[in-house]
Amino acid sequence: MMTAVHPMPRRGRFTAGMLLGLFFFAGAVQASEGGSIKAGREAAQSCAACHGDKGNSNNPAFPSIAGQPAKYVASQLTAYRDGKRENAIMNGQAAGLSDQQIRDIAVYYAAQGRKVASPADEGSELGADLYHQGREGVAACAACHHSDGYGNQPAGFPALRGLTAGYAAQSLKDYRSGARAHGQAVLMIPLAAELSDEEIDALAAHIASLD
Repeated sequence: MMTAVHPMPRRGRFTAGMLLGLFFFAGAVQASEGGSIKAGREAAQSCAACHGDKGNSNNPAFPSIAGQPAKYVASQLTAYRDGKRENAIMNGQAAGLSDQQIRDIAVYYAAQGRKVASPADEGSELGADLYHQGREGVAACAACHHSDGYGNQPAGFPALRGLTAGYAAQSLKDYRSGARAHGQAVLMIPLAAELSDEEIDALAAHIASLD
């Protein structure tokens, strides 16, 4: 696993757009999320079957959602419910959720501690460089998701530590293809569009090594 200290991110040509997006999303979360942790705990009982106790998954097929920003969780659940993001399991699970239940579930998971059970033993030098420094045309992932993948709660940017390489790679490919085109996709689509398959796999390998 890589533990090297990396320099500050280098700005790519999409950095200006990313900064505008930061202001937009950060401003959108100034108001209260309006959810109840207690109610969310009750509403999220069925989620544990796939996402684990308190949102920490032990199954590589399902991502951990503990500690994810409430805004991010709410946006994903809403997208699944409304058919804007497709997944056979999640579309069905979210179909009957009200707006209030989504807010409750979101704040519940945001309040849970995120644990990384088994980070990948090996990362990727190319992936680490892209994640921390970016390249021409691709801003560094660390600028929004933290150098160690903790995400950004106030801005609603998700944590990446604890994601498997397969899940991270598929997410990037879905942004690149436009399959994920809701919420923060306004920031991710132009960045992912610049990434090759090799770069996506390298980034995913590095993300999977974050602990």
